[in-house]
Amino acid sequence: MTILSLDTNVLIDVANGRRSDVRQRFDEAVLRGDVLATCSISAHELLYGAAISRRPEVETRTATTLLDQLLVADFTREDAAAAADVRKRLRGLGQGIGTFDTLIAAQALARGWAMVTANVREFGRVAGLSVIDWTRPSAGAP
Repeated sequence: MTILSLDTNVLIDVANGRRSDVRQRFDEAVLRGDVLATCSISAHELLYGAAISRRPEVETRTATTLLDQLLVADFTREDAAAAADVRKRLRGLGQGIGTFDTLIAAQALARGWAMVTANVREFGRVAGLSVIDWTRPSAGAP
């Protein structure tokens, strides 16, 4: 079973239908039976974006409907320890990434989940993290 952790940019693309290629890859993953997950931090980012949008009621309803289809993983103490390690390693390399991205990436890494994101530049810095970009042509599943 493949568990895919969806980054906020993927959630936005799926919720708003901005990129049909991303929605298609999402639908294919569902049909394959992949477990689609997201970090509670990404859920926060999606819901915050909806709350400050021009149509907060509509966008929040859309975001909630999408999140209801996913495993929304709480951020645990073990995730926090993994994040501290990731942050320390990246700092040592002089290649830090954003705080939220560190937390999101570390949770996926600690749980052995593949990270689905269009932000390959930052997430690709995390050693051992499997990064998938649904905005690029597929060379096969996932």
